[in-house]
Amino acid sequence: MMNRVNSNMIPPVADRPLAGKGKRSYKCWFFGIAVFFGIVLVGCSQGTYPVDIFYEQHYQQSYRSHEPPRLTGVAGAVALYPPIASTVTNTGADLYRVNCQMCHGADAKGTGPVLAKMTENYGYVPIVLTDITNRPVSFIESRLEATARPLGPSSVMPPFGKLLSQAERAAIAEFIGSLPK
Repeated sequence: MMNRVNSNMIPPVADRPLAGKGKRSYKCWFFGIAVFFGIVLVGCSQGTYPVDIFYEQHYQQSYRSHEPPRLTGVAGAVALYPPIASTVTNTGADLYRVNCQMCHGADAKGTGPVLAKMTENYGYVPIVLTDITNRPVSFIESRLEATARPLGPSSVMPPFGKLLSQAERAAIAEFIGSLPK
């Protein structure tokens, strides 16, 4: 007798057990869906802080010559090469260029690129005149001493009272006072 397979011997599809319908398959699907939603959640995040607690200087791309070095060397370490003389002078002009020029402009008349972008793109209206060359030196220095927004909460000027020393604030005020009116 021959063993022949005919269509009558194959059980119908409903009677056969289906491959991959066990508990393991459900766990894999659940894990895959969880990973997918996790990736979507991470991809939808903004990458910024929900509350801006930092000064605007933190986001500026300018060189911060007034800040101290972030790392200190070991007390007993000896330099391999002689130290290079610093090119930082911390004059009023240098400090103004680093801290103020991006908004107030090189001439201190409110022609800086950041202020121009804020007024053109975001509709910001300055609450005071942007030309600061005709202000008294004592007034400028008092605004730089503030540890909160110097012109009120609707102002965009950051407080410099904690960022600059008294001598640095005075140097900036003297430099602005020396500019042509």
